[in-house]
Amino acid sequence: MLIAVLSDSHDRTDHLEQAINLIKERGITHAFHLGDYISPFVLLQLAESGLSIQGVWGNNDGDRTTGLKVAAGRLDIADEDFRELEIDGRTLLLTHYPQIARMAALSSKYDAVFFGHTHIASQENIGTTLLANPGEIYGMRSGTVSFGIYDTDTNLLEKVVISD
Repeated sequence: MLIAVLSDSHDRTDHLEQAINLIKERGITHAFHLGDYISPFVLLQLAESGLSIQGVWGNNDGDRTTGLKVAAGRLDIADEDFRELEIDGRTLLLTHYPQIARMAALSSKYDAVFFGHTHIASQENIGTTLLANPGEIYGMRSGTVSFGIYDTDTNLLEKVVISD
């Protein structure tokens, strides 16, 4: 199964729309978002994308209540700083925070751990656990607009660059 992994949208609806279009072109229907949506209109854009989206909040997500109202139950965002999932036989953890992600990866409890916050795409293996950051949809901090496509069969994250 292929799952899109996005993070740090920071209100860049244009970049987010490009990512959504690329995701749909690949026939992917499921996505994770690792926080820092920022405004309710980004949550609305994701809710209207037609993708099944599970996510977590980031440190810059202010008006969560309005965001969830405009998304009208079409997004599944965890209340905690992390979310554990089991999908396609893989045990996964989603978080915005690198410190939580690293501790989770070190636990050897998960096949893959995904995080955001740094805006820098990365991936490494800690034992048998994939620890990965898909980069940023925002594109201003790192200079690269990117997201990831996670393959549950291979337990790898492909970096997809929208622009440098």
